[in-house]
Amino acid sequence: MYYGQNAFSHNLILYNRSYDPINPNGCILGMPGSGKSFIAKKEMINVLLNTDDEVYVIDPEREYKPIAQAFNGSIAKISFDSKNRLNPFDLNINNTTDEESDPVRNKCNFIRGIIEIMIGGKLGLSPAQESIIDRVTMIIYDDYVTYLRKMGLSQDSKHAPTLKDFYNVLLKQPDAAAAELGLSLEKFVKGSSDIFSHQSNVDITNRFTVFDLKDATGSIREIALNITFDYIWNKMIENFEKGKTTWIYIDEFHFMMNNQSSAEYIAQIWKRARKWHGVPCAITQNVEDMLNSNEARTVINNCSFIIMMRQSSMNMHELSKLEGLSTEEQKFINSPKPGTGLIKITDTFIPMNDIFPTDTNLYKIMTTKPEERL
Repeated sequence: MYYGQNAFSHNLILYNRSYDPINPNGCILGMPGSGKSFIAKKEMINVLLNTDDEVYVIDPEREYKPIAQAFNGSIAKISFDSKNRLNPFDLNINNTTDEESDPVRNKCNFIRGIIEIMIGGKLGLSPAQESIIDRVTMIIYDDYVTYLRKMGLSQDSKHAPTLKDFYNVLLKQPDAAAAELGLSLEKFVKGSSDIFSHQSNVDITNRFTVFDLKDATGSIREIALNITFDYIWNKMIENFEKGKTTWIYIDEFHFMMNNQSSAEYIAQIWKRARKWHGVPCAITQNVEDMLNSNEARTVINNCSFIIMMRQSSMNMHELSKLEGLSTEEQKFINSPKPGTGLIKITDTFIPMNDIFPTDTNLYKIMTTKPEERL
Protein backbone atom coordinates (compact mmCIF):
# COMPACT_ATOMS: atom_id res chain seq x y z
CA MET A 1 0.00 0.00 0.00
CA TYR A 2 1.37 3.36 -1.04
CA TYR A 3 1.94 6.09 1.59
CA GLY A 4 4.19 8.56 -0.19
CA GLN A 5 7.84 9.06 -1.04
CA ASN A 6 10.86 8.79 1.20
CA ALA A 7 11.87 12.45 1.61
CA PHE A 8 15.57 11.55 1.39
CA SER A 9 15.82 8.73 -1.18
CA HIS A 10 12.58 9.56 -3.09
CA ASN A 11 11.78 5.86 -3.15
CA LEU A 12 8.13 4.85 -2.82
CA ILE A 13 7.00 4.01 0.71
CA LEU A 14 5.07 0.75 0.33
CA TYR A 15 3.79 -1.18 3.34
CA ASN A 16 0.87 -3.26 4.57
CA ARG A 17 0.48 -2.91 8.30
CA SER A 18 -2.05 -5.76 8.52
CA TYR A 19 0.98 -8.07 8.13
CA ASP A 20 3.02 -6.42 10.90
CA PRO A 21 4.63 -9.20 12.99
CA ILE A 22 4.05 -7.34 16.28
CA ASN A 23 0.63 -5.76 15.79
CA PRO A 24 -1.21 -3.89 13.00
CA ASN A 25 -2.46 -1.04 15.19
CA GLY A 26 -2.06 2.43 13.73
CA CYS A 27 -2.29 6.05 14.77
CA ILE A 28 -2.30 9.23 12.67
CA LEU A 29 -1.42 12.42 14.54
CA GLY A 30 -1.44 15.93 13.15
CA MET A 31 -2.73 19.48 13.36
CA PRO A 32 -5.74 20.58 11.27
CA GLY A 33 -4.65 20.99 7.66
CA SER A 34 -1.63 18.70 7.98
CA GLY A 35 -3.16 15.99 5.76
CA LYS A 36 -3.96 13.33 8.35
CA SER A 37 -7.48 12.48 7.11
CA PHE A 38 -6.21 12.56 3.49
CA ILE A 39 -3.61 9.91 4.20
CA ALA A 40 -6.19 7.85 6.12
CA LYS A 41 -8.52 7.91 3.10
CA LYS A 42 -5.65 6.91 0.85
CA GLU A 43 -5.03 3.84 3.01
CA MET A 44 -8.76 2.98 2.97
CA ILE A 45 -8.80 3.12 -0.82
CA ASN A 46 -5.77 0.81 -0.96
CA VAL A 47 -7.67 -1.66 1.24
CA LEU A 48 -10.87 -1.43 -0.81
CA LEU A 49 -9.13 -1.84 -4.18
CA ASN A 50 -6.56 -4.49 -3.27
CA THR A 51 -8.25 -6.76 -0.71
CA ASP A 52 -11.63 -8.21 0.23
CA ASP A 53 -11.25 -6.88 3.79
CA GLU A 54 -14.00 -4.85 5.43
CA VAL A 55 -13.61 -1.17 6.35
CA TYR A 56 -15.51 0.76 9.04
CA VAL A 57 -15.14 4.46 9.76
CA ILE A 58 -16.35 6.47 12.73
CA ASP A 59 -16.89 9.90 11.20
CA PRO A 60 -17.78 12.70 13.66
CA GLU A 61 -17.43 15.52 11.09
CA ARG A 62 -18.92 13.99 7.90
CA GLU A 63 -15.53 14.01 6.14
CA TYR A 64 -15.84 10.53 4.64
CA LYS A 65 -19.21 10.79 2.88
CA PRO A 66 -17.70 11.46 -0.60
CA ILE A 67 -15.42 8.42 -0.45
CA ALA A 68 -18.28 6.22 0.81
CA GLN A 69 -20.49 7.35 -2.07
CA ALA A 70 -17.71 6.86 -4.64
CA PHE A 71 -17.05 3.29 -3.51
CA ASN A 72 -20.73 2.32 -3.07
CA GLY A 73 -20.35 2.11 0.68
CA SER A 74 -23.07 2.44 3.31
CA ILE A 75 -23.55 5.62 5.34
CA ALA A 76 -25.17 5.04 8.73
CA LYS A 77 -26.28 8.37 10.13
CA ILE A 78 -26.74 8.31 13.89
CA SER A 79 -28.93 11.23 15.03
CA PHE A 80 -32.39 12.08 16.32
CA ASP A 81 -33.80 12.49 12.81
CA SER A 82 -32.27 9.30 11.43
CA LYS A 83 -33.93 5.90 11.14
CA ASN A 84 -30.63 4.12 11.80
CA ARG A 85 -30.44 2.49 15.22
CA LEU A 86 -27.59 0.88 17.14
CA ASN A 87 -28.23 -1.24 20.21
CA PRO A 88 -25.58 -0.89 22.95
CA PHE A 89 -26.58 -4.35 24.23
CA ASP A 90 -25.62 -6.22 21.03
CA LEU A 91 -23.28 -9.00 22.11
CA ASN A 92 -21.16 -11.61 20.37
CA ILE A 93 -20.61 -14.43 22.87
CA ASN A 94 -17.25 -15.19 21.27
CA ASN A 95 -16.00 -11.82 22.55
CA THR A 96 -13.81 -13.31 25.26
CA THR A 97 -10.17 -12.99 26.21
CA ASP A 98 -9.84 -16.77 26.58
CA GLU A 99 -11.96 -19.92 26.55
CA GLU A 100 -12.82 -19.63 30.24
CA SER A 101 -13.82 -15.95 30.42
CA ASP A 102 -17.46 -14.83 30.45
CA PRO A 103 -18.55 -12.59 27.52
CA VAL A 104 -21.35 -11.07 29.62
CA ARG A 105 -18.94 -10.05 32.37
CA ASN A 106 -16.72 -8.55 29.69
CA LYS A 107 -19.72 -6.57 28.41
CA CYS A 108 -20.56 -5.20 31.87
CA ASN A 109 -17.63 -2.78 31.78
CA PHE A 110 -18.90 -1.30 28.52
CA ILE A 111 -22.48 -0.98 29.78
CA ARG A 112 -21.27 0.78 32.93
CA GLY A 113 -19.41 3.28 30.77
CA ILE A 114 -22.46 3.95 28.58
CA ILE A 115 -24.76 4.47 31.56
CA GLU A 116 -22.21 6.72 33.27
CA ILE A 117 -22.28 8.99 30.22
CA MET A 118 -26.08 8.88 30.09
CA ILE A 119 -26.67 9.92 33.69
CA GLY A 120 -23.92 12.54 33.48
CA GLY A 121 -22.39 11.97 36.89
CA LYS A 122 -19.41 14.28 37.43
CA LEU A 123 -17.97 11.99 40.09
CA GLY A 124 -18.66 8.82 38.12
CA LEU A 125 -20.72 5.88 39.28
CA SER A 126 -20.88 4.93 42.94
CA PRO A 127 -19.94 1.38 43.98
CA ALA A 128 -23.63 0.68 44.61
CA GLN A 129 -24.61 1.88 41.15
CA GLU A 130 -21.89 -0.22 39.53
CA SER A 131 -23.07 -3.32 41.39
CA ILE A 132 -26.69 -2.76 40.35
CA ILE A 133 -25.74 -2.19 36.70
CA ASP A 134 -23.68 -5.38 36.63
CA ARG A 135 -26.49 -7.35 38.30
CA VAL A 136 -29.18 -6.16 35.89
CA THR A 137 -26.91 -6.62 32.86
CA MET A 138 -26.28 -10.26 33.72
CA ILE A 139 -30.00 -10.86 34.32
CA ILE A 140 -31.12 -9.54 30.93
CA TYR A 141 -28.49 -11.58 29.08
CA ASP A 142 -29.48 -14.94 30.63
CA ASP A 143 -32.20 -15.82 28.12
CA TYR A 144 -30.28 -14.33 25.19
CA VAL A 145 -27.13 -16.37 25.82
CA THR A 146 -29.22 -19.51 26.33
CA TYR A 147 -30.98 -18.84 23.00
CA LEU A 148 -27.69 -18.31 21.13
CA ARG A 149 -26.16 -21.52 22.43
CA LYS A 150 -29.31 -23.49 21.68
CA MET A 151 -29.33 -22.17 18.08
CA GLY A 152 -25.57 -22.53 17.63
CA LEU A 153 -25.14 -18.78 17.00
CA SER A 154 -22.54 -16.33 18.23
CA GLN A 155 -24.90 -13.33 17.99
CA ASP A 156 -28.35 -12.31 16.75
CA SER A 157 -29.20 -8.61 16.76
CA LYS A 158 -32.91 -9.29 16.31
CA HIS A 159 -33.09 -11.15 19.63
CA ALA A 160 -30.58 -9.11 21.65
CA PRO A 161 -31.83 -7.35 24.80
CA THR A 162 -32.20 -3.56 24.67
CA LEU A 163 -31.95 -0.57 26.97
CA LYS A 164 -35.73 -0.89 27.46
CA ASP A 165 -35.23 -4.41 28.80
CA PHE A 166 -32.47 -3.15 31.08
CA TYR A 167 -34.70 -0.31 32.31
CA ASN A 168 -37.65 -2.60 33.05
CA VAL A 169 -35.52 -5.04 35.05
CA LEU A 170 -33.78 -2.14 36.79
CA LEU A 171 -37.08 -0.79 38.13
CA LYS A 172 -37.83 -4.18 39.69
CA GLN A 173 -34.72 -4.04 41.87
CA PRO A 174 -35.41 -3.23 45.54
CA ASP A 175 -32.47 -0.85 45.97
CA ALA A 176 -33.05 2.90 46.30
CA ALA A 177 -30.06 3.46 43.99
CA ALA A 178 -31.85 1.42 41.31
CA ALA A 179 -34.89 3.73 41.37
CA GLU A 180 -32.58 6.74 41.11
CA LEU A 181 -30.76 5.19 38.15
CA GLY A 182 -34.08 4.41 36.49
CA LEU A 183 -35.22 8.02 36.78
CA SER A 184 -31.95 9.23 35.22
CA LEU A 185 -32.30 6.77 32.31
CA GLU A 186 -35.97 7.45 31.64
CA LYS A 187 -35.42 9.99 28.85
CA PHE A 188 -33.16 7.50 27.02
CA VAL A 189 -35.85 4.82 27.15
CA LYS A 190 -39.12 6.63 26.48
CA GLY A 191 -38.19 10.26 26.19
CA SER A 192 -36.57 12.58 23.65
CA SER A 193 -33.28 10.64 23.55
CA ASP A 194 -34.58 7.11 22.98
CA ILE A 195 -32.48 6.48 19.84
CA PHE A 196 -30.33 3.94 21.74
CA SER A 197 -33.22 1.91 23.18
CA HIS A 198 -34.05 -0.09 20.03
CA GLN A 199 -32.56 -3.15 18.38
CA SER A 200 -29.95 -2.49 15.70
CA ASN A 201 -31.12 -2.03 12.11
CA VAL A 202 -27.90 -0.85 10.42
CA ASP A 203 -27.13 -2.73 7.19
CA ILE A 204 -24.04 -4.83 7.86
CA THR A 205 -23.80 -6.47 4.44
CA ASN A 206 -21.66 -3.71 2.88
CA ARG A 207 -17.90 -4.13 3.24
CA PHE A 208 -17.43 -0.35 3.54
CA THR A 209 -19.53 1.43 6.17
CA VAL A 210 -19.19 5.00 7.41
CA PHE A 211 -20.90 5.94 10.67
CA ASP A 212 -21.90 9.59 10.34
CA LEU A 213 -22.06 11.16 13.82
CA LYS A 214 -21.94 14.84 12.83
CA ASP A 215 -25.51 15.56 13.98
CA ALA A 216 -25.09 13.67 17.26
CA THR A 217 -24.12 16.50 19.59
CA GLY A 218 -23.13 16.82 23.25
CA SER A 219 -23.39 13.73 25.42
CA ILE A 220 -25.36 12.00 22.64
CA ARG A 221 -22.23 12.09 20.47
CA GLU A 222 -20.11 10.55 23.18
CA ILE A 223 -22.69 7.80 23.68
CA ALA A 224 -22.93 7.25 19.91
CA LEU A 225 -19.15 7.03 19.59
CA ASN A 226 -18.89 4.33 22.23
CA ILE A 227 -21.85 2.31 20.95
CA THR A 228 -20.64 2.55 17.34
CA PHE A 229 -17.20 1.32 18.25
CA ASP A 230 -18.65 -1.57 20.23
CA TYR A 231 -20.87 -2.43 17.25
CA ILE A 232 -17.81 -2.53 14.98
CA TRP A 233 -16.00 -4.65 17.54
CA ASN A 234 -18.78 -7.25 17.39
CA LYS A 235 -18.62 -7.14 13.57
CA MET A 236 -14.87 -7.70 13.73
CA ILE A 237 -15.41 -10.91 15.72
CA GLU A 238 -17.98 -12.05 13.16
CA ASN A 239 -15.52 -11.30 10.32
CA PHE A 240 -12.78 -13.22 12.12
CA GLU A 241 -15.03 -16.28 12.16
CA LYS A 242 -15.30 -15.87 8.36
CA GLY A 243 -11.54 -15.47 7.92
CA LYS A 244 -11.79 -11.74 7.12
CA THR A 245 -9.69 -8.79 8.29
CA THR A 246 -11.47 -5.71 9.62
CA TRP A 247 -10.02 -2.21 9.25
CA ILE A 248 -11.35 0.32 11.76
CA TYR A 249 -10.81 4.09 11.51
CA ILE A 250 -11.78 6.44 14.32
CA ASP A 251 -11.50 10.13 13.50
CA GLU A 252 -11.46 12.78 16.25
CA PHE A 253 -10.23 9.98 18.50
CA HIS A 254 -9.76 12.24 21.51
CA PHE A 255 -13.56 12.28 22.01
CA MET A 256 -13.34 8.59 22.87
CA MET A 257 -10.91 9.25 25.70
CA ASN A 258 -12.94 11.89 27.59
CA ASN A 259 -14.78 9.36 29.71
CA GLN A 260 -12.74 7.15 32.03
CA SER A 261 -14.80 3.98 31.57
CA SER A 262 -14.90 4.20 27.78
CA ALA A 263 -11.20 5.15 27.68
CA GLU A 264 -10.30 2.02 29.63
CA TYR A 265 -12.53 -0.07 27.35
CA ILE A 266 -10.92 1.34 24.20
CA ALA A 267 -7.42 0.82 25.57
CA GLN A 268 -8.26 -2.85 26.14
CA ILE A 269 -9.58 -3.19 22.60
CA TRP A 270 -6.34 -1.73 21.24
CA LYS A 271 -4.51 -4.49 23.06
CA ARG A 272 -6.82 -7.24 21.77
CA ALA A 273 -7.69 -6.29 18.15
CA ARG A 274 -4.82 -8.29 16.65
CA LYS A 275 -6.30 -11.54 17.99
CA TRP A 276 -9.43 -10.95 15.90
CA HIS A 277 -7.62 -9.81 12.72
CA GLY A 278 -8.58 -6.23 13.52
CA VAL A 279 -6.57 -3.32 12.14
CA PRO A 280 -7.56 -0.22 14.15
CA CYS A 281 -6.41 3.32 13.43
CA ALA A 282 -6.83 6.38 15.65
CA ILE A 283 -6.91 9.75 13.88
CA THR A 284 -6.66 12.90 15.98
CA GLN A 285 -5.55 16.51 15.98
CA ASN A 286 -5.62 16.81 19.77
CA VAL A 287 -2.26 15.18 20.40
CA GLU A 288 -1.89 17.01 23.70
CA ASP A 289 -5.07 15.34 25.02
CA MET A 290 -3.75 11.98 23.89
CA LEU A 291 -0.46 12.49 25.69
CA ASN A 292 -2.17 13.62 28.91
CA SER A 293 -4.29 10.47 29.16
CA ASN A 294 -2.81 7.23 30.47
CA GLU A 295 -5.26 5.23 28.38
CA ALA A 296 -4.45 7.25 25.25
CA ARG A 297 -0.76 6.70 25.85
CA THR A 298 -1.56 2.99 26.06
CA VAL A 299 -3.11 3.27 22.60
CA ILE A 300 -0.02 5.00 21.20
CA ASN A 301 2.33 2.54 22.92
CA ASN A 302 0.37 -0.36 21.39
CA CYS A 303 0.77 0.95 17.84
CA SER A 304 3.53 -0.48 15.65
CA PHE A 305 2.53 1.95 12.91
CA ILE A 306 2.33 5.71 13.61
CA ILE A 307 2.13 8.57 11.13
CA MET A 308 3.14 11.93 12.58
CA MET A 309 2.19 15.00 10.56
CA ARG A 310 2.69 18.70 11.40
CA GLN A 311 2.58 19.42 15.15
CA SER A 312 2.47 22.48 17.36
CA SER A 313 5.71 23.28 19.18
CA MET A 314 4.41 21.83 22.45
CA ASN A 315 3.11 18.64 20.86
CA MET A 316 6.29 18.22 18.83
CA HIS A 317 8.33 18.44 22.03
CA GLU A 318 6.15 15.86 23.83
CA LEU A 319 6.09 13.49 20.85
CA SER A 320 9.84 13.79 20.48
CA LYS A 321 10.30 12.72 24.10
CA LEU A 322 7.80 9.87 23.75
CA GLU A 323 9.28 8.50 20.52
CA GLY A 324 12.90 9.57 20.96
CA LEU A 325 13.00 11.70 17.81
CA SER A 326 16.26 13.28 16.70
CA THR A 327 16.54 16.98 15.83
CA GLU A 328 16.63 16.07 12.14
CA GLU A 329 13.51 13.92 12.43
CA GLN A 330 11.65 16.69 14.26
CA LYS A 331 11.90 18.87 11.15
CA PHE A 332 9.45 16.61 9.35
CA ILE A 333 6.72 17.12 11.96
CA ASN A 334 7.40 20.85 12.07
CA SER A 335 7.01 21.49 8.34
CA PRO A 336 4.10 23.71 7.18
CA LYS A 337 3.77 21.65 4.00
CA PRO A 338 0.72 19.28 4.00
CA GLY A 339 1.63 15.65 3.40
CA THR A 340 5.01 15.95 5.09
CA GLY A 341 5.72 13.88 8.19
CA LEU A 342 7.27 10.81 9.72
CA ILE A 343 6.12 7.21 9.47
CA LYS A 344 7.09 4.96 12.34
CA ILE A 345 7.15 1.23 11.59
CA THR A 346 8.08 -0.60 14.80
CA ASP A 347 11.35 1.21 15.69
CA THR A 348 12.15 2.64 12.26
CA PHE A 349 11.33 6.24 11.29
CA ILE A 350 10.85 7.10 7.63
CA PRO A 351 10.62 10.77 6.52
CA MET A 352 7.59 11.10 4.26
CA ASN A 353 6.74 13.54 1.50
CA ASP A 354 3.42 12.90 -0.23
CA ILE A 355 2.70 14.95 -3.35
CA PHE A 356 -0.62 13.69 -4.67
CA PRO A 357 -1.81 14.85 -8.12
CA THR A 358 -4.72 17.25 -7.69
CA ASP A 359 -6.23 16.72 -11.14
CA THR A 360 -7.58 13.25 -10.31
CA ASN A 361 -10.92 11.88 -9.19
CA LEU A 362 -9.28 10.30 -6.17
CA TYR A 363 -7.97 13.67 -5.00
CA LYS A 364 -11.43 15.22 -5.37
CA ILE A 365 -13.05 12.67 -3.08
CA MET A 366 -10.21 12.70 -0.54
CA THR A 367 -9.49 16.41 -0.10
CA THR A 368 -10.83 18.16 3.00
CA LYS A 369 -9.80 21.69 2.03
CA PRO A 370 -12.98 23.81 2.29
CA GLU A 371 -12.37 25.74 -0.93
CA GLU A 372 -11.77 22.52 -2.89
CA ARG A 373 -14.76 20.70 -1.39
CA LEU A 374 -17.01 23.61 -2.37
